[in-house]
Amino acid sequence: MHARPPRTPDHGPAAEPPAVRRDDVAGRDLDEAVGFYERVHEAHRIRLTADPDRPFGFRFRAVGDDRLRLRSSALAADRWGRIEPVGRYLVTWAHDGQVVFDADTDDELVVAAGLPAVYPTGRPFTFATPAGVTLHTIDLAARPLEELHAARTGDGVHPLVFGRHADPDGLRALRAILATAAPLLLDTETDRLERTRLVDAVSRRLLDAFVPTPGAPRHAGHPTNVARALDHIDAHLAEPLTAADLAQAAGLSQRGLQQAFSRNDLPTPLEALREARLRRARAALADARPGEVSIAAIARACGFSHLGRFAGYYAERFGELPSDTLRS
Repeated sequence: MHARPPRTPDHGPAAEPPAVRRDDVAGRDLDEAVGFYERVHEAHRIRLTADPDRPFGFRFRAVGDDRLRLRSSALAADRWGRIEPVGRYLVTWAHDGQVVFDADTDDELVVAAGLPAVYPTGRPFTFATPAGVTLHTIDLAARPLEELHAARTGDGVHPLVFGRHADPDGLRALRAILATAAPLLLDTETDRLERTRLVDAVSRRLLDAFVPTPGAPRHAGHPTNVARALDHIDAHLAEPLTAADLAQAAGLSQRGLQQAFSRNDLPTPLEALREARLRRARAALADARPGEVSIAAIARACGFSHLGRFAGYYAERFGELPSDTLRS
């Protein structure tokens, strides 16, 4: 087995290891590979089945800190494992094949190439991939992600429940941020504050894709006409919507829609529209880099035509100016 240790500056024996590390491990011995992957996965059991007529080899690479690591793993063998990650959440996808979780059980999930899925949580499970498949994985510390979700929802910190399939819009946003963030996250020299910002952005998009968020507007449990209005807000918030537009989408009069919102403990329809726009703008500002996009452009993309009013609403809602969020 050949391991390339992370580069460590020579500051003498008292030097602390870097917060960000790079691992690159490769080998051609099957037994060594089994032992290595058992340690990586803290596995109950790992089984690798190589083709006796073909040479065996494996390579495992990972870059990151304790909060988020990007991993890839290639094996010239069928792999099967029974694992139970503790204190971590893992999102994985196969580059050129499929992944099967909980094969031959009622919980079986077959994930096609290129589609990400979250490892089952809170219990042991099995996974299997055929030989030659490269697995890519986002490995996240559980507690920071749970705290981020709690801050977004106002709920307490608790273990997360992930959907078996990603929300399509959330998945597109996750892929977009990964395309931007991955090169910098894979660079061990990336500034620590920039790395933190990127990890926050990836974490938010991952939550959007896989964890239903009960933040406003909350559609589940509302009457159909109210849900229609909220859906219309989500789909058209960048457009110059009016109360009449929302009432028409709901199939009610403007007075009827306002009464329906009130009966469901919601703000007025136009207040709900402004809240949705502000939350969309805050997410965009948090993901943006200073100098690459303007606050005015984000405000316009989220339906605000007057920058001064947008800044006032934003400060009232979040306790900081849009420029503060962009710089953080």
